[in-house]
Amino acid sequence: MERKSKKNLVLLLAPATIIYLIVFISPFILLLAQSFWTFQSSYVSTPGFSLENYKNVLSDPYYLGIYWRTARLSFVSTLITLILAYPLARLISRLPSGKKGFLTTLVALPMIGGAMIQTMGWMSVMMPYGAINGILLSLNIIDSKIPILGTEAGILIGLVQSFFPLMALPLITSLGAIDVTLEDAAKSLGATPMKTFFTIVLPLSIPGAISGVLLVFMANLTMYVTPSILGANKIQTFGTFVYQQAVPVGNWPFTSAYAILFLLMMGALAFVSSWLTKKIQRQIYLGE
Repeated sequence: MERKSKKNLVLLLAPATIIYLIVFISPFILLLAQSFWTFQSSYVSTPGFSLENYKNVLSDPYYLGIYWRTARLSFVSTLITLILAYPLARLISRLPSGKKGFLTTLVALPMIGGAMIQTMGWMSVMMPYGAINGILLSLNIIDSKIPILGTEAGILIGLVQSFFPLMALPLITSLGAIDVTLEDAAKSLGATPMKTFFTIVLPLSIPGAISGVLLVFMANLTMYVTPSILGANKIQTFGTFVYQQAVPVGNWPFTSAYAILFLLMMGALAFVSSWLTKKIQRQIYLGE
């Protein structure tokens, strides 16, 4: 019976395992192998083993600068998203179930349309004669058009709006799980609303905040559509640069090496974040 049970388990896992190997593992192995090949001309490479692509990436400040710009924009966007999402999540988490479900659905609604539709909408708003400049000019707040499209500020606006639900939803769940009687007890002991928030609400909601931060930060790092459109091809990020090298230029070996180093960076960030999350949770729940 035990042998039959193991056999059934293997048969059940086999389809998912095969799909995982084909869809995820095989492309990664090919990407790793191509990163050591030598580029000859567009879409033509010589198989072999060479560290030249990695040397080019690590020795050129321009390529490293794209890494830095991508990480900086992702960090700032994630921080802004967290600050904006926290008050809204706090409000929604304290509403009755009917209103809470309705507002939660509204928060998640932008995800249905996808990043392309949202970004194209922002593009029309940010254009020199778009809604933002039009309103400010009509109100005589500014004398000339403000350049928004093709700037880092424009990219940040698009990133914050695109991934706001990924931050708000974990926060709503985390804040909603906090026992209201804990806050009532703190208030009855003379704690001010501010002190109650920082001593009870904030520490207990940190796991949800960390989950949201990880989701948004990782999504920002690999985003292509928003930086490409709102950056107006003037600002290079990881996604736009890799597409440029892979498709128009056809330099797959260099692109593969550039992507592998980026994956290593993301893996290191994920490891540090996981370690930090566990440490914070131990401090909160176990007092270590």
